[in-house]
Amino acid sequence: MARLTIIHGGTSDPSGRRGSTLRSAADAGAVVRLAPGRFVNAEDWRQATPGERHIARIKALHDRLAPRLVVSHASAAALHGLPWTGEFPDVIDVIEPRRTTTQSLTHVRKRPGVGRVLRTVVMIANGRRVTDLVSTAADLAISHELRLSVPALDVALRIGADRDAIRAEVAGRTAVHGRHRASIAIDLADARSGSPGESVGRVGLDEVGAPRPVLQQEFHDEAGLIGRVDFWFPEHGAVLEFDGRAKYTDAAFRAAGATAADVVVAEKRREDRLRRHRDVKSFGRFGWREANDAEALRAILHGMGVPTTRRSFTSLR
Repeated sequence: MARLTIIHGGTSDPSGRRGSTLRSAADAGAVVRLAPGRFVNAEDWRQATPGERHIARIKALHDRLAPRLVVSHASAAALHGLPWTGEFPDVIDVIEPRRTTTQSLTHVRKRPGVGRVLRTVVMIANGRRVTDLVSTAADLAISHELRLSVPALDVALRIGADRDAIRAEVAGRTAVHGRHRASIAIDLADARSGSPGESVGRVGLDEVGAPRPVLQQEFHDEAGLIGRVDFWFPEHGAVLEFDGRAKYTDAAFRAAGATAADVVVAEKRREDRLRRHRDVKSFGRFGWREANDAEALRAILHGMGVPTTRRSFTSLR
């Protein structure tokens, strides 16, 4: 985990020379400017995760935000450790209890809070309030497309959020826009999902009208456990795996001392054992491209003998 320390410019030196030095360093690429007078070391920034980078943005702005503002939506997701597809937004999401409409500023997006019962927890570091896990999950389901909300909801369920509580939170909101999409996201969410890629893949499977698969099904043979598969379609004897690049290229996903080549060989042997299993009639793989291309994903499924139906809500992405 990267340590992102906020560097304050222009506050300790009344002459302003420190601020000028930091601005020059930002121009040279040595530091990253998060807000006026707020910087972080550029190398630390590059090594940080998207969530860590967004949390740094929140910390950089904390003392400039009115105490009544509550961190919410994507920013709350980062603080709760929920995943995000790609980079988090450059702006900080907050709820303004006095507003009835959204206001977008350079570094902050103020969302309306009039009439809303805010359920919050407190950030230990600075006392700032943030929407609790259930409220955050509901906000994401209402406000964001399925490929962003479902991975976050999967993890929210895994770390303790209750599905019915999220449904109730959505039902209690006055806004109508996004409610149907939120219902789909909550229905799709599954704590057993193994990665954000699998979560996005599951959205793609649902959009092309595939049968609902069993997640993380275990397979055994005479030698013992073969492993868990990402998606299992028992009625069709079909195994489908989401093939993200990370398990091959990122050392964090490999056993100690294992190389990328070792992972490829182990994966091939695992696949061979699965194909020989008496219950497995077909085996397929797909990745990020197919998860975002309905026709490509449909072709893979049909090649495996898995039927699909046309859906009417694919525009809800």
